[in-house]
Amino acid sequence: MKQILLPTDFSENSLRAIRYATAMFRDEKCTLHLLHVFEVPYYPIILMSTDRLHDPAYEIALERSRNALRDIILRMEPAKNSNHHVEIISRKDTLLHAVKLLVKERNIDMIIMGSKGARNARGINYGSNAVTLMEKISSCPVMAIPRKARFRGFNEIVFPSSFEIAYEKKEINPLLELAGKFGASIRVIHIGDQEELTQTQKKNRKLLEDHFGGLNCTFHSLSNIPPTAGISCFAESRDTDLIALVNRKHSFFYRITEKPVIKGISFYSRLPVMVMHI
Repeated sequence: MKQILLPTDFSENSLRAIRYATAMFRDEKCTLHLLHVFEVPYYPIILMSTDRLHDPAYEIALERSRNALRDIILRMEPAKNSNHHVEIISRKDTLLHAVKLLVKERNIDMIIMGSKGARNARGINYGSNAVTLMEKISSCPVMAIPRKARFRGFNEIVFPSSFEIAYEKKEINPLLELAGKFGASIRVIHIGDQEELTQTQKKNRKLLEDHFGGLNCTFHSLSNIPPTAGISCFAESRDTDLIALVNRKHSFFYRITEKPVIKGISFYSRLPVMVMHI
């Protein structure tokens, strides 16, 4: 049984992400862990992890959090699907710290959350919480769902690769699993400064071909264009359902997020993004 962690701040964006997740795992037995983290003004940090908390402000915040999580269960799909067992988690903590603990405590297989942020000239930026989890959580994949995304299955998944590193099959297993389950086509896109691949890149591309054997997979290339713009143009010109990235040095995710100016991954504003970790 899969263990899926669904952080929420009760915003419409996070509720849409929960709907997306329940639809995505509609036919699969899983436990959905609904997580809300909250703050209490002036509450001593030293007491964050203790069970003996009697501060009135804390108790009020905790009860409000739990009630709001129960309301989600009553109003949304998890309560209607016999395949889904739902657990609620309310914690006085930071999101990153709480998620790190829960991933380990509950053997989480995937984190699915809403993406949100301020609108800029290029579109909607992912919020800092989504990017932080994408960067810092290394034990399971993190999927960020934009506000307007609706789950319709995965027919096509775009996988950018620099071909500069060799992936073991187990390292991209979340991608292989999704593609196999939904019968998705995988479009591998390489964006580089030169049209010709090095011998190392050719070897790593061949390795990917082997990993994707048995799946509908095609390879595409663009040159002399920034990775952000290239992936954006490629994905938006097709009927793409998901962009999958690997967070590792020399990977596309690393190249995209190492510069603060593009920290928000704004070009993914309309597409779900899954970040895998090595």
